[in-house]
Amino acid sequence: MPLYQKTIVAIDPCVESNDLIEKAISITTDKNNITLVHVMEIMCALPTAPYAPVVLDTSQIESQVKNSAMEHLKALTEKHSLQPNAFKILSGSTAAAIKAHAEDNNCDAIIIGSHGRHGLGLLLGSTSSGVIHGCTCDVLVVRLKE
Repeated sequence: MPLYQKTIVAIDPCVESNDLIEKAISITTDKNNITLVHVMEIMCALPTAPYAPVVLDTSQIESQVKNSAMEHLKALTEKHSLQPNAFKILSGSTAAAIKAHAEDNNCDAIIIGSHGRHGLGLLLGSTSSGVIHGCTCDVLVVRLKE
């Protein structure tokens, strides 16, 4: 029985996401109101040697990562018969960007996966834990298969 009107699914292209999307479809009234979200962490230049900082142009790398993520999200929307533009690529801190997107778009549910391998991540992953804390909508954390 659908419980939510507008759902976002946090997607990590390095992890199998089909379970997350299927759960979103099952709890959302209209699957046309599901958005897949991927967050690109902002890359920063670090010094390569003491007292000799080297600033690297990471724009090509970021562009390639964004294009790869976009192709992955497009494939997922097609596979699950979602709207062709039912995805968004954000940048910044992953947890903060997901929460801000959910709030800005009046979402009433976020679905996110968790490996449960790090620190507090014995229960939840650090990203899923960060999304839960201070979130204004419901969050469904799905245990990812190894």
